[in-house]
Formats: sequence, structure tokens, C-alpha cells
Amino acid sequence: MLARVASELYWMSRYLERAESMARILEVCSSIALLSTKGESQDDSAVSEPLVITDTEAAFEASGRVLGMGEVAQFLAWDESHPSSISNCIQACRENARSVRGAITAEMWECINDTWLQLQHRRSLMVPGASPVDSTFFEWVKERSHLFRGVTFATIQRDQPYLFIRLGTYLERADNTARILSVKTRQREQGDLVADYYRLGAVLRSVSSLEAYQDIYRDAIDADRVAELLIFSDRVPRSLRFCVDEICDILERLPSQSGRMARRLAVQLQARLRYGDLQEVYERGLYNYLERFIEYNTEVGVAIGQAYLELHG
Repeated sequence: MLARVASELYWMSRYLERAESMARILEVCSSIALLSTKGESQDDSAVSEPLVITDTEAAFEASGRVLGMGEVAQFLAWDESHPSSISNCIQACRENARSVRGAITAEMWECINDTWLQLQHRRSLMVPGASPVDSTFFEWVKERSHLFRGVTFATIQRDQPYLFIRLGTYLERADNTARILSVKTRQREQGDLVADYYRLGAVLRSVSSLEAYQDIYRDAIDADRVAELLIFSDRVPRSLRFCVDEICDILERLPSQSGRMARRLAVQLQARLRYGDLQEVYERGLYNYLERFIEYNTEVGVAIGQAYLELHG
């Protein structure tokens, strides 16, 4: 497969997964901010949490917006100057899909294009000064992402285009889960927020793992078990272990001539998750462990780009 085509497919799926992740983060953080009954500084911390998770605090400040949940949501959902806003991610996803329409099915293109058209309709209905996003919007973004994955699974051949689409999805998903856990951990260790039942439940809901937790542990939500589930479980689709297992499986099925470094880095990361445990994590510090995972995951992504997505002379 041409590197250009592989790159367009890879980033198409990453952008759509990023849009869904942003919707998940905003949905949960909005709920927590509304439930907060603490002092003003605590409220500010809850409001800025989506910016911390997405590493966009500086960009938000540069935009000149006043810190408030409505402004944060508008920035992360609609701001045209923010490359990873939901609207820009969906537009980038559509542009990538349009560039490689011959490599995807007609149903996949129709799904992406219809999502973009619906987004433009929603933008046209926005009332100046009104809250631009709510739970209905967040659910819509997630549903459109789910729909595209379902259409992809049901219609595309299981060859290289399919593999690069999945590869982009799981790299983006692993990064998102680690960032959510990292921020929650840092806040807990610094004593800024109490990791109570509702906050831990919000973490699980943000990665669609609350039911999995209840099914596996059948007990009250506990911080250690949440960490264990979302780091080491090989059955939860958004856990770090599950995502990295999928990445390794995909890399094994891609051409091996140029992908040795990417496979080596991915397998090393997989070994840390497959044979690690919470005791090892806490010895290093949970926050440090998760930050290091994000760095490793980024290194895997860079190696994949160099091996498969860049044009070589």
C-alpha cells in the first residue's frame, strides 16, 4: 500500500477517535463540575480539568476566553483555531476519507460525510451566547463514532486499509485512557480533589468501563481496582493492556521489512503491561507510570509513522 494512502486511513481513524474521546471527557467533566459543592478554587479545578487532560491550557488562555465550563466546552468542541476541537477533528476525518475514497467502502464514506453534514447543521442552529454543547451533543458524537466503526467492521475487506484504520484507533484510544488516569492521579496525589465514589465512577464512565468494573469486582468502586482494570485488563476495550495487545497484533500482520522498530517498541510496551502489576506501578508512582506510558505510546506512534506512513525516496 502507498504510504500516502496508509497515512490518510490511519489519521482518519485517529481524528474520529479523538473527537469521541473529547466528547467523553467533556461529558464527564461537565457532570462533575455541576456536582461540585466545594469552594471556588475547587470549582476552577474541575472546570479546567478537560484542558489539563487534553494538554490545552495554554491554548485556551491564548484564546482570551474566560474560564468557565461553557467556554471550555465551546473551545474544545467548536473552536476553529484549536486543531483538536471536535468540529476540526470531524472535518479532518472527512478530508482524509475523501482523499482515499477508493480504499474505503461507499458506506464508510457516506457515514463520515453525513456526520460532517449533520455537524454543519448543528453549527448553523447555534444561538449566539447560548451554551453550544450539552449531553445530547456529546452522545451524538459518540454514536456517530460507534456507527462508523460498526459500518467499517461490516463492510470493509480485512486487508491493509482495515489494519491501518484499527491501528490509528487503538493508538489514539490508549493515549486518551492514560491521560484521563494521569490527571485524576495527579489531582489525588496533590490533594486538590478527593477521589470519591462519584469521581472514580466518572473515570470509569469516561472510558465505558463502569459495567465491566461492576461485573468483575462486584463491590464498591475502589481506586486501586480502577487502576488495575484500566491498566492491566486484557478484556476491557479501552484499557491500556487491551489497546497495546491490539497494536502488537496489527503490526505483526503488516509488512515486516520496514516495521521492525515499531514492532520492537510495541512488544516492549506490551511486556510491561502483560507481566506488570499494581505493586510495581505504585513503587514507581502511579502518575509517573502513566506519564511514562504516554511517552512510550508516542514513541510507538512515531516509529509507525517512519516505517509505514512517510514517503521514502
